[in-house]
Amino acid sequence: MKIIIVGGGIGGIAAYHALRKHLVDALPPVTIVVFESHQSLVSTSASIGGGLGLAPNGLRAIATISPDAAAYIEERGFPGEIVTFRNSKGSLLGRLRMGRKVRYGVGELMLPRATVHDALLQELRPGAIAWGNRVRYVKEDANGVAVTLEDGSVERADLVIGADGVRSVVREAIFGQKYDAKYENLTGVGGFIPMSSLSDRLRDSLKNDPVTMTFGPKGFFGYSPAGPPDSKAAQLMWWSTYETAEPPPRDTPPAMILEQLMARHGHWTSPADIPNNPVFREIVSLGCAEGSKLLILPGYVTPRLPHWSSLSGSGRILLLGDAAHAMPPSAGQGVACAVEDAVAIALLLKHYRVSHRFGVREALEWTSKGYEAVRIKRVGRILDFAKHNSESKKEQTWWQEKVRDWFMWLLCKLPESLNDVQFAYDVEIDIAKYIPKSGCEPKPC
Repeated sequence: MKIIIVGGGIGGIAAYHALRKHLVDALPPVTIVVFESHQSLVSTSASIGGGLGLAPNGLRAIATISPDAAAYIEERGFPGEIVTFRNSKGSLLGRLRMGRKVRYGVGELMLPRATVHDALLQELRPGAIAWGNRVRYVKEDANGVAVTLEDGSVERADLVIGADGVRSVVREAIFGQKYDAKYENLTGVGGFIPMSSLSDRLRDSLKNDPVTMTFGPKGFFGYSPAGPPDSKAAQLMWWSTYETAEPPPRDTPPAMILEQLMARHGHWTSPADIPNNPVFREIVSLGCAEGSKLLILPGYVTPRLPHWSSLSGSGRILLLGDAAHAMPPSAGQGVACAVEDAVAIALLLKHYRVSHRFGVREALEWTSKGYEAVRIKRVGRILDFAKHNSESKKEQTWWQEKVRDWFMWLLCKLPESLNDVQFAYDVEIDIAKYIPKSGCEPKPC
């Protein structure tokens, strides 16, 4: 059995690890290869992007496929378990308990996206990734799936997993361009600043309110340590999200981005302000300075897909992560859900291929059914929540601001247990519950 994974980002590498772990006993042996368009490890790591909050369920899923990768991530992340909400006038709206380790076994971590990617890459076997191989198109036929590369060569596989992001070529093999990603009128701008560059007042404020999210009439601004604050290479990650009909080009000069950010956030206030150097002006000035890593990240999402596998029902093509359900950053679950997708596919394929000794065709059919049954409903709930969060970052009237601030205040008063549906989730348990109900147990169908 041959499996091709298209895309060497976090979801694709997670899928590789999960499949290797769970199909090691498959007979005949399974061959897995990852096609990645970037030319090398260095080029792909440099393009991974900004900071993220890795939810407890995401780290838990990573730990199931690579305990070493999970330990690497936990060592380099900042515990973002308490989030401070404020409005643009500096008023405290509340402090939200957000994935505490004492409750979930693992805690919310704030860190660069590249750190998660690097952790998974370290576990790869030599030759696992075919670098510099851009996939032009994918086509299913009666004998499997043909993957045509940009140089015209064709690779064949029994299963193709699309982990190629929001502009997925693999998704087009199933739906054409019917479900192309759409810009949701929200753009993010952000980056990383050395902690040593911050004023003493701002650094001191991070001891009490390290993860701060501020909501204003024309956007949102967040900042947090991006790893252990006592490290010599300690950084502050920051991000501004705002509504705009057309996102700025990714090569927009930093001076122009600075002007826009100052117009949007320069008059905002914070308890950590000092005369002539208010917090938001300090952060955006440092973030747009020469030599700083500045990122422009337009918010693209895919419409809800009716299914994440082949139209034929064969299960020969499966989508995961952003290729199946591109999420706005406000969900805080993009990486977590991609890794959960990968683990779910591997566990189901293990059950139907290894445990039952099914043929490839039957195993893929049952895997795709189970994958969609377990994952689509859960991810749909997260997407609904993310949509609500995204609306709070768009331009607000005076009344909408008041309602939003009240909602944030209320959210911080609610019991922490309301987060359990997301943070306590364990994909291995979910798959174990599904299999006996699938109609394919205890003997081969």
